[in-house]
Amino acid sequence: MSALTRAFGRRAAVTAALLTVVVAAVGAAAATAGSRQAGGTITVLSAGDVDHIDPGQAYYSFTYEISYATQRPLLSYRPNSINAIPDLASAMPKYSNGGKTVTVHIRPGVRFSPPVNREVTSADVKYAIDRAFSSSVANGYAGAYFGDVVGAPRKATKGVPDIKGIQTPSKDTIVFRLKRPDGVFTGSLGLLMTAPVPQEYAKRFDSQTTSTYGMHQVATGPYMIKNDSSGNINGVGYKPGQLIDLVRNPNWSAKTSWRPAHASEVLFKEGYQDPTVMTRTILSGSADVNGDSPPPPAELRSIMTSSSERKQLHFTPAGGSRYVALNTSKAPFDKLAVRQAVATVLDRNAMRLTRGGAIDGRIATHFLDPSFKTQGFAQSGGLAFNPFPSAGFRGSVPKAKALMRKAGYANGMYSGPQVTMVADNSPPGSNTAQVVAAGLAKLGFHVKTISVTHSTMYTKYCNVPKNEPNICPNVGWLPDFHEPQAVLNVTFAGDAITPVNNSNWPLLNDPKINAAIAHARTIVSPQARWAAWGKIDKMVTRSAAAVPWVWENFPSVYSKRVTPAPELWNGGSPDVTFMSVSGS
Repeated sequence: MSALTRAFGRRAAVTAALLTVVVAAVGAAAATAGSRQAGGTITVLSAGDVDHIDPGQAYYSFTYEISYATQRPLLSYRPNSINAIPDLASAMPKYSNGGKTVTVHIRPGVRFSPPVNREVTSADVKYAIDRAFSSSVANGYAGAYFGDVVGAPRKATKGVPDIKGIQTPSKDTIVFRLKRPDGVFTGSLGLLMTAPVPQEYAKRFDSQTTSTYGMHQVATGPYMIKNDSSGNINGVGYKPGQLIDLVRNPNWSAKTSWRPAHASEVLFKEGYQDPTVMTRTILSGSADVNGDSPPPPAELRSIMTSSSERKQLHFTPAGGSRYVALNTSKAPFDKLAVRQAVATVLDRNAMRLTRGGAIDGRIATHFLDPSFKTQGFAQSGGLAFNPFPSAGFRGSVPKAKALMRKAGYANGMYSGPQVTMVADNSPPGSNTAQVVAAGLAKLGFHVKTISVTHSTMYTKYCNVPKNEPNICPNVGWLPDFHEPQAVLNVTFAGDAITPVNNSNWPLLNDPKINAAIAHARTIVSPQARWAAWGKIDKMVTRSAAAVPWVWENFPSVYSKRVTPAPELWNGGSPDVTFMSVSGS
């Protein structure tokens, strides 16, 4: 996600028992969706803003909460599942020509919201994917997942390209012609860049240096961002950093969708920098669910001791990891031994305590988490693989200093200029950053911390290589779909580095890792593919370009007046299209 970016806000399984409870709870919520009452307003609280309001650029998990309610990609997900099902598509993709031709049929009767007001065609899907390769949109994952389409540009183009390998033989059929069979191509069809965009309306916005289509977007989902008669959402339904107002899409028909969409309106209120205030506001019923930031550790402990409030708390396995990214493109973290010293000295237990301790998840030792089981996790060594061990995961200063000496620092202590870290300006992320800085200080590092909102940390700094600091301590990753490639490709492949919307935060460009990734992308056989990505997981972890520290369970708090609907595929984010308001 896959973003998150498929950037983070979630967690991974603590125990099998907890996973069972979570899945059962979500499944039960989804099962009763059809009997819920319609109407009312759902209020979601967020610390920060979306990464991008344009669905063709969106890659942050919080952004997905809005975009999957307003847009319809070819495939999508129910709250209780990690398996993609047809959404805009009328059926699952069909493969032919030895797996190099993929055909998808479009569901009839899906219409764009005002001011476009017409039925969606396959050409709208083609244009949406084409525009993702343009420099004005610069989608962060287009090349990684659609790079094997015949004619797909290797670099962002000036203007929207016409990708020859995407064909529309009829208004309800789209065909993808691939250079080679791709074992995970189906998963990419659930990404937002496949949600239709009307060319005749959007091209004037896309022709600008940076597209402003996001501020004039139209919807195909049950909701749309409130706009004026010209289609503008800026200052109407979208007030950056303050509010996103979803209202009903008048052109949406329930007959074309499996989403119940009970509520009449969904308000995303942003700027809640104090997670305690956010949590208490929801528990009191003045808001309905946390959209990104989790409750702080003290609140989690308090809620768990209250028989009433405990019913409002839901944990969801995240299927990803949080990690500290070290910029490998410049000193001092261009040296392997220095990075390995950092991986050895960091107190991962203290870092996990900033998010609640064991209740937050298992301490991570590599990037593929236990939810991948035999899909790469076991092949990478499972729970036994830990290349930077220390007692109680508290870090080892002696081992770290030995690695610093190996890097050329005679006394085992860093003696260069200060390093820069861009971190969250609110707990728990700010607390995690403090633990990271304290660990680095044990090796002589002087850390300058720049504190910003979570979304700004990504969009202005960590996602932009020319602005990237030495350390991004608050990043993390959710897979875009449940394949190990979706964990390790966009985040660590050298050819995935982009000037903007970049998710390879360490800027890792290792020839051996690149070659292994390039080969693994071509493997169609599932068992062979998972084994290959398991080996890549080991390679990336040993490179210490990033230091994973927790496989999480994301805690969501719901008010008593709404029915919970955590998304398993999006690491616990609320699916507002499956929530309902009682008594409305």
